[in-house]
Order: sequence, then C-alpha cells, then structure tokens
Amino acid sequence: MRLPAAFLALFIFFIAPMFSGPTHAAVPLSNELCTYSTAINGTIDDILRVSDKFDCSDQKYAVSGPRVWVKIPFKDAAIQDGAVEVQSDSSGLSSMALYAVLDDGSVRSAEFSESEVIHSWRPKGYFGLVVPGSEDPQIRQNIQHVYVAMNNPKVSSSILLLQLASKEASNKLVLPLSVMFAILCGMALMPLFYNIFFYGALRHSFLLWHSLMITASVIYTFSSSGLIFIAFPDTTLTTKFLLNYWTLAIAIAASGFFLVRYIEPGKIAKWLESTILLTAVFPVFVTALALRFDGGYNLEGRHYYHAAFLPYFFVVIYSMFHAWRRGSQAIWYQIIAWTPILCFTLDRILRGMDVYVGIPAMDYGLYFVLVAETIILAFGVAHRIMQLRLAHEDTLLKQAELTLLAETDGLTSIGNRRAFENAFKVNRGNQSYDHLAILDIDLFKRVNDLYGHEVGDDVLRIVGQELQKTRHFAARIGGEEFALLLAKDGRENRKEPPATELTRICESLIRAVHRHVPVIKDPVTFSAGIAAITEQSSLRSTMSVADRRLYTAKNNGRNQVISFDLPQIPRGTRDAA
Repeated sequence: MRLPAAFLALFIFFIAPMFSGPTHAAVPLSNELCTYSTAINGTIDDILRVSDKFDCSDQKYAVSGPRVWVKIPFKDAAIQDGAVEVQSDSSGLSSMALYAVLDDGSVRSAEFSESEVIHSWRPKGYFGLVVPGSEDPQIRQNIQHVYVAMNNPKVSSSILLLQLASKEASNKLVLPLSVMFAILCGMALMPLFYNIFFYGALRHSFLLWHSLMITASVIYTFSSSGLIFIAFPDTTLTTKFLLNYWTLAIAIAASGFFLVRYIEPGKIAKWLESTILLTAVFPVFVTALALRFDGGYNLEGRHYYHAAFLPYFFVVIYSMFHAWRRGSQAIWYQIIAWTPILCFTLDRILRGMDVYVGIPAMDYGLYFVLVAETIILAFGVAHRIMQLRLAHEDTLLKQAELTLLAETDGLTSIGNRRAFENAFKVNRGNQSYDHLAILDIDLFKRVNDLYGHEVGDDVLRIVGQELQKTRHFAARIGGEEFALLLAKDGRENRKEPPATELTRICESLIRAVHRHVPVIKDPVTFSAGIAAITEQSSLRSTMSVADRRLYTAKNNGRNQVISFDLPQIPRGTRDAA
C-alpha cells in the first residue's frame, strides 16, 4: 500500500495545483490554430497580406516550411491577469519569433534566439515565450491574434501542443514540478543499484536488460521534463529532441530482451521469443532511418517513428496472455507493471501519429507509470532471483545426492574406490592423513561357502559400520577388501605407530563380527598392510606398497598388520587366502 500512497501524495501535491482555481494556468489551442509555410526569410508583413490563406483544416500540421507560421487567437478572458506566454514542446526547435496583432492593426514583435528559447524552458520540456505587449494590461486587452514563427521545426508536437498560459502561474509551477520530476528520477534509479549489486553476484542477463530499461527511462524523463536544462544549461534543443526519441526506442528494445530473459524457461514459445525481439528492435531501426533530422520541416518521420511501436505493442499484449496460459508466475509482475504503460503508450502513439489531439496532461501520467513500472519490476526481479536461487539450491542438492550415490558403496554405506581416490587427491592439499592401509577379511570365501552370501554380506556391513566410527577415512574398494587413510595423531606426547592403532581397530572388528553375527562360530580375522604417504607419492605407488605388505601379512599366517617390508616367505599366495 505504500507505493500507491506515495504516488497519490505526489499527484496531490504537485499535479492537482495545476488545475485548481477559477482559471487554468494554460489554454490549449490545437483546435483553433491555423498554419502557413514560407521561405526562411518570410516576414510578418508578408503573412498579414495572406492571413486568409492559413490552413485551419485537419491537414494543418502537414507543413512544408522551412519557416512555419502559426496563427492563434488571443484568449485574454481565459487567462489570469499579467504577462501571457506562448508555450509548447521545445524539442528540435531553433530560433523563433512572436507577433501580437492588436485590434487597430498594429503589431508588437519579439524575436528569440535558440539560446533564449532554451532558457525560457518550462517543466515537461516546454518553452515559454512572453507575448509582446501582454505585460501591459491596456495593450493586452487589445491583442486579437498571435503569430508564432518557427524555423525548421522537427516535430509537429511543437505546433500541436501550442497553448497560452499565465507567466505568473507557470513560474509558480517550475519549482514544484521540477522537484516532482527529480523525485521520480530518483525513485526510478534506486532499482538500478539493486540490479548492479545482484548482477555482480548472480550474473543473470535479465538484470542487465532491466538496468538498461531503467537508464533509458530515467534519461527520457530527465530530458523530456526539462530537468536537463537545469543540470546542463548549454544543452541544445536538437540534443533534447534526439534524447527524447532515442531513449524511448532503446527502452522498448531493452524491454523485449528483458521479457524473453526474465520469464521462466519454456513459458514463452521459441517462435514468440523471436517475434518479441524483432518487434522490440524495430523502432530502433526506424529511429535511425526514418527520422529526417536534416530538413526538419518534413515531419512525416514522426508518424513513422510512433507507428513503429505498434507491432511490439500488440506482441507484448499477446505474450503476456501466452505466458499466463503456460503457467508463468513471473509474468504477473509484468502484467501489473505494463498494463498502465500500454494504455499510456497507445495514447502517445496515436497522438504521435496525429490521429487525435488527446489531453497533454496525460504526459504526466506517463511519467508516473514509467517510474511505477520500474519499481514494480524491481519486485518482480527480486521474485525471479528468489525462484532462480531456490532452483539453484535444488540443483546443488540433487548434484550432492548424485555425487554421494556415485561415491558410496551400496552394501556397507561407506565410501567406494572413487570416493577413496578423491579423498587421496584432497589430502594432497590439506595433508590430514599420513598413512594408507589396505585391510582384508581373512578366509572370507570360506564364510560365504559355509554360511551363505547373506551372512557374508552381514559381515561386510558390520565391518563398514565399525570402520566408519573411527577417525580415519574408510572405503570398500572391492569384495572383502577395504582401504583406509589413517589420520595424523595430533595428540600431544602421543606418537603411536599407525600399526598399533590399526591393530586395535582389527581387534574391535573381530569382536563386533562375533557379537553381531553369532552364527559364525570361529573368529573372523583381518590382515592389513600399511604404507606412508609422502608428498611425492602417488595413489598408485602408495597402494602398491600397502598391497605388497598385505600379501606379506597373508603369507605370514594372516591376522596381522604389516607396516614395513619383510623378506618374502613363500607360504602361499593371497588368492589362497
């Protein structure tokens, strides 16, 4: 509830005052203005002689310049006392001139350089030029018409959005609206730092695309609102014009890549992903190719620019429905965030194509929903990150389970040969073990032959359980054969030979088998060979030494532990054991 409340508070504090009081601060004139085009050196005298030839039809915005003249009625009664300004979209304008024609036929004139147009900026990217003579109440009440001369306008909105406004009322709005736009830019920037932090940790590409969307949206708001003239007073109107158009195109392109990367895998069909990306980048190409920045009096490029967004508009609507039907949870954040955006976008597209004039105040709503979209999608990004994190943890858990199964002996539940080999590799780094032992159950084949394989398996399980209780790493490496990595004895004043400790382990194994498998009447004994682990020794060479000493223990009568080489006494072979 805090987010809607914050936006409502901003609206009440900053926007509502614009429409309060008995007289509005601005009077739109799109339905009453008329246009005419001349050469760049056309004068007001030439215009007054052909004033009846001005175009007041629906085609009045199709001007052919390079100097465009706009004739507007002066609405004295609709505007509060004081100086009156002519205001409109300043994008792409250069020098201008205003002419006030009085009821006696006299003309008051004022010419403005591009620098003066820039420094007359009003919030929402408008200029505000004072109508000559309107400061004087006596002259103001006699003004009949105002002629606006624009040199090479680049967008028809400079004509379409012309309005008369009170200078005093407009001045009062500069500070609160500038603060409002600054707050909106700041609110939109917060998720950017959030994205940068999480991308550094998680490396998900949708975070980058969302960051590009945020950056482009903030630059658009910063430029189109007029804040750019506060931070960078020397910015040209053409630069502002280019920023407005390019940042929107880039934001739309980034949103397409974000949509494809953000939604869960499989929730958008492959063909639809390609369609989303193609329609998202299409406005970028149109911006680069169709807008004619030279010869700005030819304004068809603006129509092409806005029309280029229509394919993506319909593709996004279908994509949200498509992903919802496929069970996407992440798409709900985009439905919530993008539905208002789509409504305002359609209005902006239709107005940009001059389908209808619309309500200029709707632009304020667009700024608000752009920021709301950024913040809502930040929550969506957090939700998606949590989904990915849970999926990652689940994958790691499954990998750990698979690794455990791959390195566990199924019968004894201790490590197998693979686990033993990995443990030996790890020991090269931490050197926790200093000896390797191979332990074999004596005459185990006789146990299987006399008591059956089930009893033999019970013996193996008991041996595995007992070895697992020791402080050493134990593994079953085949049949009745076990291998141990003997841990270093870190106890002070106790340098017990490894053979002594292994002998005690073998004795405990004998007692455990006798206790848990009473069906076997004769003691089940064990033989073992031990080899030292040096820094240079490999697993193969160390096991070879231990195995040789195990042979020696078998040949010397079994039930013993050998930790050094003895002369070979040919008393049989290990296979006979």
